[in-house]
Amino acid sequence: MATDKTVHLTAEGQARLEEELRDLVENRRPVIVRRVATAREEGDLSENFAYHDARRELGLLDGRVQTIEAMLRNAKVMQTTVGDVVGLGSTVTVRDEFGESTYVIVGPVEADVAAGRISMVSPLGAALMGRTVADEVSFSSPGGTRSAVIESVR
Repeated sequence: MATDKTVHLTAEGQARLEEELRDLVENRRPVIVRRVATAREEGDLSENFAYHDARRELGLLDGRVQTIEAMLRNAKVMQTTVGDVVGLGSTVTVRDEFGESTYVIVGPVEADVAAGRISMVSPLGAALMGRTVADEVSFSSPGGTRSAVIESVR
């Protein structure tokens, strides 16, 4: 069974991933490789915590590098939407029972709710897509179905 590996990104999201990859490969990896080499020189590796810790950290970093490379290899940079209709890249302010919140609609890989970036396939993001100011949307949440009114789109 084939799966779609396409990673939907905004141009900004792609640039952020490219910058993270560059930092990992050019700055952070050489430091960790030096830590591994220095710890290896300390002798008996079977009880050398510094060596095993540095190797573990290098493995985690290399895993992140591979993940980012795969995302960029399969990236499809989406055109951001400009105008009154909510789409990828739109900044949307909504009002619900908890008050007013502002979100940027992004692809799933770029989502970071704490930073106000929600995925276009999340329950709220999907409900907002294609809608305009004053529209009321309903979406599922862990607490049940909720609704929100779109206050602005930019």
